[in-house]
Amino acid sequence: MVSAWLKLFAKSPFKPLIKHSEIVLKAVEKLEEALVAWSEGRKDEMLKLCDAVDSLEQEADKVKESIRDTLTSRIFMPVSRADVLLCLYFQDKVADAAQDVTKWLKVCKERSIPDELKEKVISIGKESIKVARNLHNAISQLDIVIESGFRDDEIEREYQLIREVEEIEHSIDVISGEIMQFVFDNEDKLSYGDAIFILSMTRCLTSISDRAKDTVERIRQMLAHS
Repeated sequence: MVSAWLKLFAKSPFKPLIKHSEIVLKAVEKLEEALVAWSEGRKDEMLKLCDAVDSLEQEADKVKESIRDTLTSRIFMPVSRADVLLCLYFQDKVADAAQDVTKWLKVCKERSIPDELKEKVISIGKESIKVARNLHNAISQLDIVIESGFRDDEIEREYQLIREVEEIEHSIDVISGEIMQFVFDNEDKLSYGDAIFILSMTRCLTSISDRAKDTVERIRQMLAHS
C-alpha cells in the first residue's frame, strides 16, 4: 500500500487526496440517501444506508492513515507538507461529520418530527452533497494548478471553486438558522427529546460544510504562498 501511495505522490501531492475525497463524497451521498429514507419512514433502508456511511468513513480513515505514513520528508513537495496534511485532516472531518449524523438517525429512528423540519433537513442534505462535490473538484483542480506550474487561468478556476464552497456553506448556515428558529418558536409542540434530536443532527450536518470550508481555506492559503 505504501509503495502505491508513493507512486501517486511522485506524480503530485494531491493525487492521494483526490482518492480520499472520492470516498468522502460517497459518504455524503449515502448520507443524503439515508436522510431521504428517514424522512419517508423507510427505517430498514435508512439503517442500511447509515451502515454504508459508517463503512465509507472507516475506509476514509484507513486512506488518511496510509497517506500520513507515506508523506515523509523524503518526498519533494511543491507546496507545504503541513498544508497538505491539514487539507487531509479537514477533508477527513467531512466524513466524520457524515457519520455523526447517522448516529443520531440510528438512535432516534422512531422519532417523528414536523414535515416542515424534515424538508429543511433534507435541504441541508442536498446542499451537503453539493459542498462535498465542490470540495472534491477543488482538490482535483489544485492538482491541475500544480501540474500547470501555477498558471493564472487554472488558479482562477481554483478560486471560483473555493468561492462556490463558501457560498454553499453560507446557504447551509441560513437553513440551519431557520431550523433553530422553528424549534424555539414551537417549543410547546415539540418534546424535549425531539428538540435535542433535531438541533443536534442539524449541528452535525452543518459540520460537513464547515469542514469543507476549512479545507478550501487551507487551499486558499497554499495558493497565496505559491
